[in-house]
Amino acid sequence: MKAIQVVDYGGPEVAKVRTAEAPSRNTGEVVVRVVASSINPVDIKHMTPNTIQKISQFPVVLGWDVTGVVMEADPNSEFKTGDRVIAMHPQGSWQQILTIAENELVKLPDAIDFVSGASMPLASVTALQALEKLQLKQGETLLVTGATGSVGGYAVQIAKQKGVPVAGLVRNDTQKEVVKQWSVDDVYTSEEKIPVFDAVFDTAGFLNQTEFIYQDGKLITVSDDDISHEIKQHTSFAEHNHVSISQNDLQHTIQLTLDEKLQTRTTAVYSINEIQAALKHASQSGNNGKIIVVF
Repeated sequence: MKAIQVVDYGGPEVAKVRTAEAPSRNTGEVVVRVVASSINPVDIKHMTPNTIQKISQFPVVLGWDVTGVVMEADPNSEFKTGDRVIAMHPQGSWQQILTIAENELVKLPDAIDFVSGASMPLASVTALQALEKLQLKQGETLLVTGATGSVGGYAVQIAKQKGVPVAGLVRNDTQKEVVKQWSVDDVYTSEEKIPVFDAVFDTAGFLNQTEFIYQDGKLITVSDDDISHEIKQHTSFAEHNHVSISQNDLQHTIQLTLDEKLQTRTTAVYSINEIQAALKHASQSGNNGKIIVVF
């Protein structure tokens, strides 16, 4: 099989398409032929030297998101050969064949294509879990920073579906229009006067600004940066969100998508042999959706 192997720290040039041995299946695992995956910011951070994300040994296969087709499973498994599936598979999805624990795998409905599905697992589950950790009470207001990013976009939409009064913070007026299509009327840029909110879901690194969080409000962030002392003193809750694999949470976001309550977004699709171009594209700011790699 072919796999995308990162051979050292660096830019897109360190990602190489190489021949690798297909993994063998253990009991309780499912062999999946990967159709599509995506590039997440965490993948690029792992490749980049001197970030908090470290690689213990090279070469390494990165990638978190998987859509594909079942090749083999246990005789008594709920998954059968030919089933369309989706999963969050940390550090190892950029290859043509992989094994995934059955309890981490979800059936991908026919109504969701492989490319759209590949944009979902890490970003949508991160958004869902972070919102749950905020434990917002009825009527409490929420600001999502980086509201057009993959996680931010899902966070805005999921919050809206939960009935949370939500607003978005974006870079410019063009991005405002992206957020407004999700029926979010209150969208701001950092150049505008921003109201005060009960909670902030940060995806853009606003970790030292207290002016738009009420005293004793809440903040959760997906940034790797340190939360400032000022924020910690100002809030009753300020934490980094660490996503965990959850079959139930992924199934929930898939159902929201089927119900047309959650919109997936892709910017471009590349083949496995175009991985360096795909990584270059994903490293650019301002992408309105995920960069997908098909295998």
